[in-house]
Amino acid sequence: MSCTQKRQLVRFPKVRILKQWFRHFNDHKEFHNEGNLHLFSLMALFSYANFRSNERVINGVRYMESPGQWVCKLGSLPRILRVHSKAQALDLMKYFEEKGFLQFEVIDEDQEIIRYTINDWKRHCTHLAYNYYSYKGSGFFFFPLPIGRLLLRAAKTEGRIVFSELDALMDMWLHTIVNDPSVKGSEYMPVVYYSNMHGMPLLSYTYLAKRWGWSKSRVGRFMIKAGEYGIISRVSFSSSRGSVISVCRYREMIYGDACEELEFHGIGEIIGIGKAIDVVKEGHEQINVSIETRVPPAKTIGRARKALKIQVFLVSRSSFFARQIPLVFYTALDWEVCKEEQGNRDPPLNAAERREMKE
Repeated sequence: MSCTQKRQLVRFPKVRILKQWFRHFNDHKEFHNEGNLHLFSLMALFSYANFRSNERVINGVRYMESPGQWVCKLGSLPRILRVHSKAQALDLMKYFEEKGFLQFEVIDEDQEIIRYTINDWKRHCTHLAYNYYSYKGSGFFFFPLPIGRLLLRAAKTEGRIVFSELDALMDMWLHTIVNDPSVKGSEYMPVVYYSNMHGMPLLSYTYLAKRWGWSKSRVGRFMIKAGEYGIISRVSFSSSRGSVISVCRYREMIYGDACEELEFHGIGEIIGIGKAIDVVKEGHEQINVSIETRVPPAKTIGRARKALKIQVFLVSRSSFFARQIPLVFYTALDWEVCKEEQGNRDPPLNAAERREMKE
């Protein structure tokens, strides 16, 4: 299946993740990584592993990297894995090796250089017809869902599973579905959908609290926080039916910015602006166009940028959705390119900018 068909289905065995979006969480600390599942940390190792053979130079010494391998300094692992020290990074690597996810070795003790190899890389991360290649340092990387299930089983043997905030964000991304005929509502927007939901992408705080090992109040605070930072959007419903959760800019990140142009063209035809000479047909009062602007928090993504959020709703009481059906679920919030890909760092803030940030 081609990517141009703009689909992400439940039956796909692996998920594409945009490296630019994922690496944002390595450099920005708004969301914490304190849990015992370690999903985000394992995905980080997948994101840096080579898709093809490569030669890496560190301190003038050349190291060969095969597909599924990466060579790095031990000092860089704490930032990549989102832990606090090199000792914690080594313990986490030993945990992954013990559970059979990877193998690693210290190839230069003086320089503290290690090489790790993802197990079963060839079986899980080869190119399929519906996926793009994973280029080094840009584009996408693949994360197989069977590995996520094995990680859950490994965590269960250690006791009660508790997701970190970053684990929860990755969990929602890995289970985001678009245009799957078996999932209601996915034809209108990307929806977070888990396999035991029987085609209805309605998520309650009770369900997520049980899945993530949190309290319902913590789930509520996390949802508000993720929404404020422009990562997710929600369509809430009355009583205890739950909410439909959508990852912001999912279509653009997976299929490119051109996908929204197609969506806007289709919406223009629906609301009668595709052809200006046509008269809007009877029943146009069912269309509700909502446009709002907001400024994200200053610390969310580099310097604050103005975000434009456009939602077009179709009111249909007989639909699966009890309220308005979102035909476009879009926000223009941009993710910053990570510092490694930029090759430089942002200039230090001057005194006036520091005072503004504190205020």
